[in-house]
Amino acid sequence: MRDAVAALAGVSGTVVPATGKLARFMRPSSSRAVLGRELGAFLAGRLPVNLQDQFASAAAFAEGEDPEQWARRTSGLVDLIDDPTRVLAALDQQDLREV
Repeated sequence: MRDAVAALAGVSGTVVPATGKLARFMRPSSSRAVLGRELGAFLAGRLPVNLQDQFASAAAFAEGEDPEQWARRTSGLVDLIDDPTRVLAALDQQDLREV
C-alpha cells in the first residue's frame, strides 16, 4: 500500500487533454489517474477471472482522488477477497437489526 501511495504521489495530478485521432472520444486524464488505473488493473489481474471486472470497477482511481484513500480502499477490497472469514466473523458479532 505504501508503494502505491508513493508512486501515485510521485506523478502529476494535472489533467492533460487527450491527443490523437480518437481524442474527441476520450476524457482528459492526469498521469496519476492513468497510473491508478494501471495499478488497479494489475491487482485485478491477480484475481480469479470471474472477479476481475467487478474488482477493476470497484477499485477504479477517480480523477482528483486522494492516493492514500484509494490505496486504503483498494487494499481493503483485496483483503476482503483474500480472507473473507475475517469480515464474515466481524459481521457475525454484530447485533441483528431489521432493515
